[in-house]
Amino acid sequence: MSELHGNMYIEVCTACTPNREYVRVFDVTERTALHRHQTGRACHKCGAPLRDTIVHFGERGTLGQPLNWEAATQAASRADTILCLGSSLKVLKKYPRLWCMTRPPSRRPRLYIVNLQWTPKDDWAALKLHGKCDDVMRLLMDELGLEIPPYSRWQDPIFSLATPLRAGEEGSHSRKALCRSREEAPASDRDTPLSSAPILGGWFGRGCTKRTKRKKVT
Repeated sequence: MSELHGNMYIEVCTACTPNREYVRVFDVTERTALHRHQTGRACHKCGAPLRDTIVHFGERGTLGQPLNWEAATQAASRADTILCLGSSLKVLKKYPRLWCMTRPPSRRPRLYIVNLQWTPKDDWAALKLHGKCDDVMRLLMDELGLEIPPYSRWQDPIFSLATPLRAGEEGSHSRKALCRSREEAPASDRDTPLSSAPILGGWFGRGCTKRTKRKKVT
């Protein structure tokens, strides 16, 4: 997997070699912004400041992981089809290798876009569908005769991968953390203790949103 826009639940130490990743159960971008990526926490190994992995509009992603650009460009070079679901494509348009732009148009992967809004790649698409990703994918999976696997928040790997905060770090964020309820657990797992990661509320399906600045009325 290549998370080209970054992952709001991962912060990394770029002073460690290889870079050390910390998966969290809360949005780590509370204190970050364009060209300002330090999260306010420190690496448990070397003590260097941690940074988020988000690629903002106007930035070029440079982290090896979780962006994984090398694998993304290799996959694009072998693909005959690229399906873009829900992305505005305003960041990715700056990466010509992802779209194989060095090839003549007839040899590039066929591009299919699903989005409710205009994207900079609409004119390049073999087909643009103005719809919701879930609706389109249900129709596609039905057409292919494939079953959509059910999602279980109880079994979501983020809870086993997450690194708990250390003593003194509990106050380093104010975002609601992801949680899972025992009602979602298989009967055999309902007596199993939950992860030691701090679970404070919220739930995985909604994620977190940043506050938006109000536009001044003139």
